[in-house]
Amino acid sequence: MRLAPTLLLSPWLFLTGLFPTAAVAADHCVDVQSRKGWQQLSLPTGKIRKVGYSGTWSVIAGQAAPVGPRGYSGQAAKKLGPLFGYKFDQSYAFGEMLVRDQAGRIVPFAEFAALAVNSRDPAGVYAFRINDKDIALWDNAGAIRICVSMR
Repeated sequence: MRLAPTLLLSPWLFLTGLFPTAAVAADHCVDVQSRKGWQQLSLPTGKIRKVGYSGTWSVIAGQAAPVGPRGYSGQAAKKLGPLFGYKFDQSYAFGEMLVRDQAGRIVPFAEFAALAVNSRDPAGVYAFRINDKDIALWDNAGAIRICVSMR
């Protein structure tokens, strides 16, 4: 059986990009380890569709329950109160994920996620870490994966 030349040509045109295709979203992810300091993620020029996360971490493995990027609150935060001097930034909760932008500003992850979606040009290098001083990272456990979907 012999195929018509147009049927053979059509897939070739599609694969070589001669036909317009829909814009494709791309995910840019980083696994932010609780036992490391600042960890970087580079974002290209584009528009952020959404910012998501998965995973948990703890500031004291086996003693403090794992939490998400908002860190400890309520009774868990009170229990960690005497250790406040080990926070990287006293303005935020223990175990909260901190984000540093290209200008060096530090904000909590929740604020970064909310503002990023509305940013006109998010291109640049961002750094993420747990709100725990470098000298106290050794007893942490877990990681939180951050994914930024762009179009």
